[in-house]
Amino acid sequence: MNKFGIWVALLSIVAASFVACTEEESDLGMGLQDPSSVFDGKVCDTITATAVTILDDSLLTSNYSAGVIGYYRDDVFGEVKASMYTQAALSTPTTGVSFNNTTIDSVRVTLVCSGIFPKESDSNSVHQLHFEVFEITEDLLLDTSYYATDSKTIAATPYFDGMVEYRLTDTAVNFLLDASVFSKFTGEFKSNDDFIEHFKGLYIRMNYNGSSNDMIYVNYWATGTGMKVFYKDENGSATEYDLLFDKSAAHFNRYEHNYSAYPLSVFQSNRSDSINGSQRLYLEALGGTSIKFRFPYLLEWKRQHPNAIVHLAEMYVSVPDEAINNNPPSSLICYRQTEAGGLVTIPDMLDGVISEGFDGVYDSNKRWYRMRITRQIQQILNGSAPDLGMCLYVNSRRSVANRCTVYGTETDKPIKLKIIYTE
Repeated sequence: MNKFGIWVALLSIVAASFVACTEEESDLGMGLQDPSSVFDGKVCDTITATAVTILDDSLLTSNYSAGVIGYYRDDVFGEVKASMYTQAALSTPTTGVSFNNTTIDSVRVTLVCSGIFPKESDSNSVHQLHFEVFEITEDLLLDTSYYATDSKTIAATPYFDGMVEYRLTDTAVNFLLDASVFSKFTGEFKSNDDFIEHFKGLYIRMNYNGSSNDMIYVNYWATGTGMKVFYKDENGSATEYDLLFDKSAAHFNRYEHNYSAYPLSVFQSNRSDSINGSQRLYLEALGGTSIKFRFPYLLEWKRQHPNAIVHLAEMYVSVPDEAINNNPPSSLICYRQTEAGGLVTIPDMLDGVISEGFDGVYDSNKRWYRMRITRQIQQILNGSAPDLGMCLYVNSRRSVANRCTVYGTETDKPIKLKIIYTE
């Protein structure tokens, strides 16, 4: 081969390398910004990603407006149990309440619900939910942070242990507590602190009913969520009093995961471990799993294109057609790693103007999540943000139970970064 032939062959090899870029026109991003800015734009979509699955550790769950109660198991993510600890706050904290000379008739717990997981279309389907309710015997504090792995001591005997029916058309579940709770409603309580010192709160969980997996979405701050005491006053008149699980009452969710004997079993023995993401990556809400990823050759691309101006950067995460993915999360969120070891929101998630914001919503037709990360990529390339990696999480992961697998980095549909640029 002559020198000219060798030179041509070398150029062909370089063009096929991991940062090779096609120079054709593209309409990706057109309409998201001034068309003149990308009129002569080039497209690069071959920058390689690396990714691993990690645990979503240290998930704060205290005093949020919504949470999950239930049990679920599948052949990939194993078992998850979701329960709640809550105070019952006075509905009249400034004036207090007196139960002197009263006769308690019943005490009812109501949980206003916004849905159930797994999602289904048959509104007439009846779910038999096995609830247990216990008294908390340890202080629960409103000004203290509680996490998904925290717990409190509870009484040995439940106030409720039974089945409750739930349909998709129901807006709440209700259950009457055992008469043994009546002793908590005697005397006079001048403030919320007085009452909570006397009655520290409830622990509510749902057990596996032996046939189906169910997790209900509870709205703690909704009108109606809480306890209602039905009693007769000193004159014999029927009266009722509300106790609240809202923002005036300390509450948190506990989410327990059992990965033993399942594909994610490494996390059962080592919470700081990771799972290689070459073939599959795993996303799970409720303090389950998240995805940490990088584009390690991004700066190499910058060295090859020192004058490049990035107009749009979009990442695509594709969802395989697997049974586990029948109820994928409706959207994802993204954070970047900091030098201190923490996580902060990428700038695109806070941007509702440039490129119309982050997106991250699941497209059921294309079976992918698209995320615009233009500003994050720009900051990495100009050196204003360290390239320490980013993390994907299920959006609203404290209050939904969705999970899914996604394609890994060495598959026919890998995590893809597409950049539109000019130079």
